[in-house]
Amino acid sequence: MDPPVPLRTNRDPDAAVLALGAVVLLAIVAIDVALSGTVSLTPWVLIAPMFIATRGTPRETAIVAAAAFLASIGLGAVNDTFGEAIHISHIALALAGGVLAVIAAGIRERLEAERRRTTDLLHRERAERVRQEFASRSSQLLEAPQDAMTMLDAVTGLATPDMADLCIIDLLEPDGSLKGVVARSTDPRDADALRTERGRAPLDPAGEHPVAVAARTGRPLLLPELPTIELERYASSPEHLGLMQRLQYRSAIVVPLSARGRTLGVLSLLRFAGDVPYDDQDFSVARDLARRAALAVDNARLFGELRRAEGQLEAILQNLTEAVTVQDESGELVYANQAAADIMGAASPEELIAMPVAEIGARYWQFTEDGEPFPAGEYPGRRALEGERPEPVVLRQVDRVTHEERWVRLAATPIVSEGGGERLAVTVTEDITEAAQITRRQRFLASATQMLASSLEVEATIEKAAWAMVPDFADWCAVHVPDEQGRLRRMAVADLDVPEPERFEALADEALERTPPGESSLDDVALGASSPDQLASVAVVPLVVPGEETRGAIALVSAGPGRRLSLADLALMEEIGRRAGVAIANARVHAARSHIATTLQRSLLPPRLPDVPGLTIAARFRAAGVSSEVGGDFYDLFPAVNGWMVVIGDVTGKGPVAAAITSLARYTLRTAALYERRPERALERLNDVLVVDPERRQLCTAICAHLSNGDEGVHLRLVCAGHPPPYVLRARGGAEPAGRPGTLLGAFEEIAWEASELDLRPGDTLVLYTDGVTDTTRSGGERFGQARLAALLETCDGLTPEDIAQRIDAALLAFEEGPQRDDLAVLVLRADGVSR
Repeated sequence: MDPPVPLRTNRDPDAAVLALGAVVLLAIVAIDVALSGTVSLTPWVLIAPMFIATRGTPRETAIVAAAAFLASIGLGAVNDTFGEAIHISHIALALAGGVLAVIAAGIRERLEAERRRTTDLLHRERAERVRQEFASRSSQLLEAPQDAMTMLDAVTGLATPDMADLCIIDLLEPDGSLKGVVARSTDPRDADALRTERGRAPLDPAGEHPVAVAARTGRPLLLPELPTIELERYASSPEHLGLMQRLQYRSAIVVPLSARGRTLGVLSLLRFAGDVPYDDQDFSVARDLARRAALAVDNARLFGELRRAEGQLEAILQNLTEAVTVQDESGELVYANQAAADIMGAASPEELIAMPVAEIGARYWQFTEDGEPFPAGEYPGRRALEGERPEPVVLRQVDRVTHEERWVRLAATPIVSEGGGERLAVTVTEDITEAAQITRRQRFLASATQMLASSLEVEATIEKAAWAMVPDFADWCAVHVPDEQGRLRRMAVADLDVPEPERFEALADEALERTPPGESSLDDVALGASSPDQLASVAVVPLVVPGEETRGAIALVSAGPGRRLSLADLALMEEIGRRAGVAIANARVHAARSHIATTLQRSLLPPRLPDVPGLTIAARFRAAGVSSEVGGDFYDLFPAVNGWMVVIGDVTGKGPVAAAITSLARYTLRTAALYERRPERALERLNDVLVVDPERRQLCTAICAHLSNGDEGVHLRLVCAGHPPPYVLRARGGAEPAGRPGTLLGAFEEIAWEASELDLRPGDTLVLYTDGVTDTTRSGGERFGQARLAALLETCDGLTPEDIAQRIDAALLAFEEGPQRDDLAVLVLRADGVSR
């Protein structure tokens, strides 16, 4: 039920009370300022919070009291007593008085709340009494067979005088106009005056009167108060306004009379001055009254229409396109219309009624929508005779003689005579063959296409092409694909565990031999010597793989009862052959691309880690995304001037562009290392290459470090270009980040990086990684992060580089949920001693 619709809003009482308190306080302050030097009115500021305490909330009183307290402080300066004893006493008086005012407001608010609870309880008791009386009287009203007008008059009698001083029912005419036809009041003269006024000046259905609004929107309205300005807005004429003012309308409820999705009219309840206004409880009772009243009036209307409809029913049934039959308790037919005779192959309804129901059912194979045999005991008509209210069923019926297929929808309803004696079942049979076949084909195509697209493996896709036909159309299916010499080879077989599958295989091979390449065929043949009377449908459709001249073939056999294939089925299977060919071609393209991507990815990484004197090295790399995409993470270790250069980096994006930039970065740095010892200079050379073409500029992060022999181990000069900082694991324990942050490569033409110098003593380890490590996520978006990586490395004391790389990889696999989102690379170098 819709909530009441407010037709007006009131000013915020909180703002009004505060404004009133401000006025009182400002008046006292103004008088005190005007009398400055003559007399001090500072204690009088208590009048404001005390006054507000009589009508405001404790919060409002506290606000005014705080303002009065501040005013008492300020008035000390006005009266030249600031800081003196009398000023301090005035301040204390203002503070104490404000506190008392807040306490008084709280006590008053609690008393008023208790009074409201008491009033509310009395209203509820009254509403409950009215509701109980109404429930009893309205039940009698609904059971009494009356005409509509008598019913309307009885409804107004239910509401008056307990619910209203005046009750009006305006009926909604077919043309949308409103006609006030029934009114009742505590004073009959008031009701007569209202009826006269409605007849003289009917309400405008498009106007603002609440009755018109409720009739248009179908929503009930609660109007607790009806001030004069609202009555002027609702009045349809000066006389109407005068009548409402003379009767002293105070409160109203307006509820549409709606039954069975149709609005019949509008019920209006009004209370005059001197009565309590309507509240939510009254509103609930009124809506219940309107609902029951609308149902009673509509029942009276329907009773008259029913009698007229009975005379037309027989003629309608005989002209229905749907088949209608009636069965008695024995299950035999006692009624059938002409459509039922036509659909069941009888010349007339009389002939159909004379046929036993079992004989009619034996003419067909009956299957469910899923292809399962339909049990005779589950027919809706038979279940209806057993006292059930069965759900409609959809059946596929296949004529046992002609093999013609038909889809029907059966819906049955039980009918029990008065007293529960005779029981009948009315069954409506609707021929839905055309719609069902279209739906079945669309569903089959969608399911088969989804199955074919579920894998990008060539062998799996070929096998799915066979299972796309089984069991919907075939009991056995084989897919033949041309080999490199163009000869057809059977690559997949799907079957329903048929007995003697070699017979099905032989039938399919024979059909394949007599069908020209690239064409289709459909034949009905004997299943075999052991079953000469059982026919099987054997079909061959081409398997068209785009880009190949030689076509494959799909051969299938369907031999179950009622499973003969039609030309429409053959056309559908040809479409599956085309889609299967496309799926196989896609799988082959994916396999080729995956091979290319894997080969390219391997070429972007060192084929093996070099042997660097004084270092033990280990690495890990895992690519993310589909196998046909090349990532941008890379690492490398190669000889340089007076030592070695180690690089790890990440190019934005994936695919061929990222691969090209990755290759460019590696080989640019390798070339620069031949004549540059300082890593920052090598990165400058790479940045110069990346910013050559601004429109195709690609961003890249990297760490570049030069390694050389030091006094006690390996000396590093390290530069970070927008890359996550590496960690140094000291032999004595602990993990600490290294390097200084720097700008990523390709962002600007001129970049200066600041190098860091550090030494790896024997047993110290350097761990470099890409952001794929820290950006590994689990469900909810939680990242592995720098802190978790640092904590993990703290546990790696004494481990070899290989063990450290393995521990990081294992931790990421355990943390990660779902598919890997980014490439990741890890490079671990441990100083073993000085090699000179």
